[in-house]
Amino acid sequence: MPPIVTSHFGARRFRGNARHLLWNPFHNSGAGPLAASLTDHRCSARAKPIPAALGKHAPALIRTRLFVSTVSTELASARRLVADTLRRLGFDTVTQDDFPTGHGELRAWLEQQIAGCEGVFQMVGSAYGREPPLSDAPGRPWPDPAFGRCSYTQFELLYAQRLRKRTWVIEVGPGCRRDREPAQLDLPPVRDGAPPHPDPAGYQAERRALQLAYVERLRAANHLRHRVDSDAELENRVLRLKDELAQLRARQERHQRRLGWGLGGVFATLLLVGGGLLWSNHWNTTTIVAQTAAQQQITTERIRAHLLTAVEDAYRRDLQAAETVADWQAREQQRQAAAAQRAAQVARIEDLAASFAAIEARGEASGVFTELTRILKEQGVDPALAYVAAKRVGILDQVRNRQAAARQRNRDDLQPLLTSAGLYAAKGEAEPARALYQEVLELEPEWPTALDGNLRFLIAQGDLAVVRGRLPDAGRDFAQAKALAERLAGLEPDNREWQHNLGMCLERIGNTKTAQGDLAGALADYGQSLATAERLAAADPSNADWQRDLAVSHYRLGKIADRQGCEDLLRQHWGEVLTIFAAMQQRGLHVSPEDLAGLEKIRARVQGAAR
Repeated sequence: MPPIVTSHFGARRFRGNARHLLWNPFHNSGAGPLAASLTDHRCSARAKPIPAALGKHAPALIRTRLFVSTVSTELASARRLVADTLRRLGFDTVTQDDFPTGHGELRAWLEQQIAGCEGVFQMVGSAYGREPPLSDAPGRPWPDPAFGRCSYTQFELLYAQRLRKRTWVIEVGPGCRRDREPAQLDLPPVRDGAPPHPDPAGYQAERRALQLAYVERLRAANHLRHRVDSDAELENRVLRLKDELAQLRARQERHQRRLGWGLGGVFATLLLVGGGLLWSNHWNTTTIVAQTAAQQQITTERIRAHLLTAVEDAYRRDLQAAETVADWQAREQQRQAAAAQRAAQVARIEDLAASFAAIEARGEASGVFTELTRILKEQGVDPALAYVAAKRVGILDQVRNRQAAARQRNRDDLQPLLTSAGLYAAKGEAEPARALYQEVLELEPEWPTALDGNLRFLIAQGDLAVVRGRLPDAGRDFAQAKALAERLAGLEPDNREWQHNLGMCLERIGNTKTAQGDLAGALADYGQSLATAERLAAADPSNADWQRDLAVSHYRLGKIADRQGCEDLLRQHWGEVLTIFAAMQQRGLHVSPEDLAGLEKIRARVQGAAR
């Protein structure tokens, strides 16, 4: 395992370098170097600026689209990292996660999306993934004779190569984060009511062999030119491809310009041809308007009649129910209520009937609405309601998909502002950056990329305020960063990265309160940070950063206990620090020389307190 040079904030988003401003409120206290080591490794934060070679192209009319491919069960987090990095560089990304529910065959959708992209990034791991179903359909058999047996993920790259798309294949080593343990990958699917697979181990071994053969074919064809062994290497590998990506973008822009010139010529021709049609169109306008008005009147009358029938039926049922009441006063009250309801419904019928006809006349009606209107005219209210009930799920799914598409368009439009905020921050101009982040999030409050960018900016500003001795400003920035981290964690409760960010914000708030003398407040924040660190460390015992974070949380709580004179509590927390690092060493996880030196001082203090 490589040395832990930095325990980066949010796993891949915060890394230290020589320019970062570090803060360690315990640097000259108590346990010596471990205090500095345990603090500095997690304290720096700075957003990476967009490379100039790509940033100047960001406002392009049509953004270059790239398909990002991998086996979701194994490397969904890696795919998300690559997609986020490409979006920061000004590209649109498409992944299999974008496949809309109810669209139809996945393979056809993948072909359509890859054909519309300029290139494909694929992360190759050990998992094979799902296969398309067998098919002997004419013209679309599966397996494809040209590809042989392959998974959906392998097909994505092979199909892109068939279309001569630009491709980048990255081999993801064991040091990168996996979303599922290797033993849980490529197992037979479990279906409700179906008997279990008779040989799960054989099923898995067969698919592992297919994946190994695929990797060897890629290597033999010189397609496997990139290998990474950590999330940081994966992100940096994508960033180092900026020159190739810039060339790809320039090629697409040249194609757009040529297409624009061709469309301009076609448009001019259509203007000449279309001019001769204007007189005949004008001659027909009066007739069409008159026919539309007459049809609208017919539609309104028929809908009104059916609605009145429905209202009268409901009124009769209410009167019949009133007659069953024994008390005459209650019976009279129900009759009056039925009459009042009937009057209110009749008053609305005219407007409701007219609205149906008006929507159809304006040409704004959907196919479902047109059919609803027809059923209402021809069959009545109850059949119309039954029809809409049958269409309800499809309508809601369609609207949700449309909202998601609109949300993505908004984010694409806001991306230049978000990028500019990062550039202002990189130049050290905090106020314009702060204003841009706020404006973007007011319009897209649930945009993870914007939330994460603003969070990193606030952490960096808070660290700078600490160095300058402005602790109230630091507390404000850290508190705002915590609010953003909570929103991110709420969007994806199972995303461990967002949980890690929240723990880091709580720790920084605790650091600030400690420096201000608010030990009770710091104790509460450190306690919450400890709870987050415990969950993450338990979820992945092999993650050295998260094990170390847990040790840091106990160390800080021990420092509070020391300042409060609670020797037993100090011994408890610092004893946990020693236990955690001992377990890390037993599992072969890296412990830095600085940490080892600090551990000796902590051990001496714990043993001294015990005596």
